[in-house]
Amino acid sequence: MTDVANLYDADLWFETNKHRLFLRQYLLWVDDTTSLDDVTKTTDKFTSAWNDGNTFAYSLVLCSTGRAVGSIDLHNVDIPNYRADIGYWLSEEYNGKGYMSRAVKLIEKQAFSNGLHRLQLLIQKDNTPSVRVAEKNHYLFEGTKRQALFKYGHFYDELIYAKLNNS
Repeated sequence: MTDVANLYDADLWFETNKHRLFLRQYLLWVDDTTSLDDVTKTTDKFTSAWNDGNTFAYSLVLCSTGRAVGSIDLHNVDIPNYRADIGYWLSEEYNGKGYMSRAVKLIEKQAFSNGLHRLQLLIQKDNTPSVRVAEKNHYLFEGTKRQALFKYGHFYDELIYAKLNNS
């Protein structure tokens, strides 16, 4: 994992555009990302949020190529309650290879070693790859937020998975 920096914006734009149809099933921001400039603006927002202590985002970079193929972040960081949410995305061609599970383990280790107690994944119910990541990393299914997401004219259920520092 590497801190999100404009260094990887071109890679992230390429991967978003290349896998647009796959990613937009689960991620609303894909439709609003129509240029490299959009990615750069998003990276700048992540950098500002990092400085504010609200979000900590990383590019996922393949060691074999040095190219970014996705990202992972801690967001909704709630220091008084020792909790945060994890969000991530990965290019379609790298799904199922264990990359995201490794990234979740790394960000989880960092979060817990810095004092957080609870990490949460909110996953669109039909996002099978993300459910596999949650289960592979021993996140406990806590429940379903019925029709909590509205996308493309339809409501979708959202699954809640969480892990405690002592689990």
